[in-house]
Amino acid sequence: MGTAVDGSNRLIEAAREIQEFCQNRRWRFCFIGGIAVQRWCEARLTRDADPTVFTGIGDELRYVEELLARLLQSTSRVHFLCAA
Repeated sequence: MGTAVDGSNRLIEAAREIQEFCQNRRWRFCFIGGIAVQRWCEARLTRDADPTVFTGIGDELRYVEELLARLLQSTSRVHFLCAA
């Protein structure tokens, strides 16, 4: 059974992967929710990373399809997405 630190490390690693994915595509994005609060305020127990991607109006499907194709490549990511 993993520890809270292990879970926190997996969360940060997942957020880093999302950040790199978005940056490599030059997408405008930010994190909201618990992970963002940890950066600027006191620590919180959170189990998810909440990315917001600025897609513009009318081009959302392209962003969703690229993100899902990348995130669903591994069953561990699927579990991570569904565990929140």
